[in-house]
Amino acid sequence: MTQDGPFPATPLFLAELGLAGWILLGALGAVLAGHGKKASALSFGSLLLPALLASIAGVDILIHPVPQTRDLPFGWPGMPFRLALDPLSGFFLAVLGFVSIPVLLFAIGFFRDNSVRKTRWVLFWLPLFLGTMSGVLLADDVLTFLVFWEGMALSSFFLVVTDISEEGVRKAGFLYLLMAQIGTGLILLSFFLLADGSSPDGGLSSLAFADLSRLPVSPGIAGWVFFLSFAGFGAKAGIVPLHVWLPEAHPVAPSPVSALMSGLMLKIALYGMIRVDLGLLGVSHLQPFMGVAVLAIGSLSALFGVLHALVQHDPKRLLAYHSIENIGIILIGFGLFLIFRTTGHPVPAAVAFSASLFHVLNHALFKSLLFLGAGTILKKTGTHDLNDLGGLFRTMPATSFLFLVGALAISGLPPLNGFLSEWLTFQAALFAPSLSTFLFQSAVVLSAALLALSSALTAMCFVKVTGVSFFGQARSVRASLVREDRGFELSAMAILALGCLGLGLFPSPVLSGLSSVSLSLTGQPLPFDAEKDPWLWLVPVSSSRAQYSPLLLLASFLAVLAILHLLTVLGRSQRPVRTAPTWNCGYPVRTSRMQETADAFGQPVRHFFAPFFRMERHLPSPGDDRPSYHLEVRDPFWKGLYDPLVSALLCVSDAAETIRNRRISHYLLYSVLTLILLLVFLSEGW
Repeated sequence: MTQDGPFPATPLFLAELGLAGWILLGALGAVLAGHGKKASALSFGSLLLPALLASIAGVDILIHPVPQTRDLPFGWPGMPFRLALDPLSGFFLAVLGFVSIPVLLFAIGFFRDNSVRKTRWVLFWLPLFLGTMSGVLLADDVLTFLVFWEGMALSSFFLVVTDISEEGVRKAGFLYLLMAQIGTGLILLSFFLLADGSSPDGGLSSLAFADLSRLPVSPGIAGWVFFLSFAGFGAKAGIVPLHVWLPEAHPVAPSPVSALMSGLMLKIALYGMIRVDLGLLGVSHLQPFMGVAVLAIGSLSALFGVLHALVQHDPKRLLAYHSIENIGIILIGFGLFLIFRTTGHPVPAAVAFSASLFHVLNHALFKSLLFLGAGTILKKTGTHDLNDLGGLFRTMPATSFLFLVGALAISGLPPLNGFLSEWLTFQAALFAPSLSTFLFQSAVVLSAALLALSSALTAMCFVKVTGVSFFGQARSVRASLVREDRGFELSAMAILALGCLGLGLFPSPVLSGLSSVSLSLTGQPLPFDAEKDPWLWLVPVSSSRAQYSPLLLLASFLAVLAILHLLTVLGRSQRPVRTAPTWNCGYPVRTSRMQETADAFGQPVRHFFAPFFRMERHLPSPGDDRPSYHLEVRDPFWKGLYDPLVSALLCVSDAAETIRNRRISHYLLYSVLTLILLLVFLSEGW
């Protein structure tokens, strides 16, 4: 539906206001940042209004799923910018708006004591980052999409290098920008193949998404478009083996930026993947082997990410690897959807698709919460090493409790939101026997097993994080002296924690919105039984297969705790209490050195899953005056893939250098040969 009139009060118009507000407020905020802390706080606070508009627009289009489009009065010559809002973009826009609100609140307090230069820098690029992300979601043609996509990449790059004076920050920023441009090149190539290959006369067809989706595509072109776009968007999403930028960029970026990149930007890449696969290619052009490929990459990313998270002792690097893991979980759901849908099983396909999108929202919430909590701890303690923390539950109880909520959610424990999306993914995988091919059955069962293993290892990892950081004795003087700040930071984390709990207890509104998305893209609504107590029971397919009631589970859990507490109190009240010192293993004084470290906690994982790691050990020799032990765990893809690739590129560059310094006659010869080759190609129909 095309909107007429100058100022229509539609969801698309609200989304456009939010997009324009973010972009315009960037320059204004950078100017006001130099006028004191109150002006900076006001600048961050003004960004909440566009976020609220984006949330309202996204929710509105999910409730009233009527697609809306508009041609803007500016753009390229003969090709104005085209914007559109449909249930798919509305869902991601709602996620963008809801999650950015608490992150912006957190930024008010986080940047309160920073220098004017850094605050101005962030206030200029952060609104542009949010605005270009919303622009990607609203783009309705290839050129508009690529403009906003590149704007998102560049603005996020400048946010990553906020502390550009540090060499490590510059290296991480360069690596991120390089991988982003490689991904953009692959996406551009997939769009070119789709536009050129779908045109009957071999020329370029219209670049509008609606026109591209209606044109016929050969199976070969569809395969190339699928895998090129999957690799291009996957490079931005952080799938293995294109993930190497992610654990480098997140630790050096400011914590609110890390939360937005992990919680939102990675999901924008997944939106692009779904938009190309289901919106432009369409279900009719997809094949089951595509789903198997997505399922394999998703399973590998999930397992690889959690294994490397387990051996990290930098909290933000650990969370970055968990982002890789959760992107893998989302892709497992999407891969299951592709397999079931292309083999004629619409019901499990709808369940898998809803699980994938539900985990998009869940991960945005609990990963943003964890990054904000880690940022608060790092800012207070001044250390990036878990082994320097300890005892924070006594000094920072509120932050520790809210971080624990995020840890329980990401571990997939009920009744929090992380459990629901993973549970729905397992429910879809249980339809594996309905597949007729043994290969597809094996792929689905194996992916479900790897998902279960990844979930268990995630719980193990956050037992390490919470145990080392929050319990025991402080391992450094600064960790023992920190105190809690009660302000915007805690309020923002509390909002995200309530979101994790609220979605876990009341998932039906989200599932109703996901039904609109599924219906608009696949023609199949979600099979959830909305009539049978939607606020109490979740019935994915039928009551004979599986039911889940988060409210009853929570009530049962609280009742068991109350009974155990009552029995304990009654039992102790009837016998005398004996007080004695805790056994200290024969040592007169207990110290923090007696506590298990983060490195020791991950030692069994390093040995059991050794092929996933590249370890370099430095062992002390008998003659060392000051013996020390050092272990470095590196990503094996650097040595196995990227280092040989860089060496090959350097060899090619050295060979090209030999023909660079030549006479003018040689350069003229190069030009003539290039023209001849171009004429030959053009004469053959290129």
